Amino acid sequence: MKIVADSRGRLAAKELFRPGTAFDASFQPDGSIRVIELVEKEVPVVPVKFNKDGSFECRRIMTRAQVVASIRADRDAQ
Repeated sequence: MKIVADSRGRLAAKELFRPGTAFDASFQPDGSIRVIELVEKEVPVVPVKFNKDGSFECRRIMTRAQVVASIRADRDAQ
């Protein structure tokens, strides 16, 4: 599909760009432009207890494998 920008540099394609949707555009090393739809994700809230000395405690402890799995899942979702 070929898309042409108007005089103000705007792109319009109803099939691709729905009104009110956020997109990220970045230049690629080969000279092309990559457009990615930004999807809002639900972020888990972890309660944190702040101590008087300025330190904090987090009751939810994640293992290294859980952190790696979470990063890989987020990377694969894109």
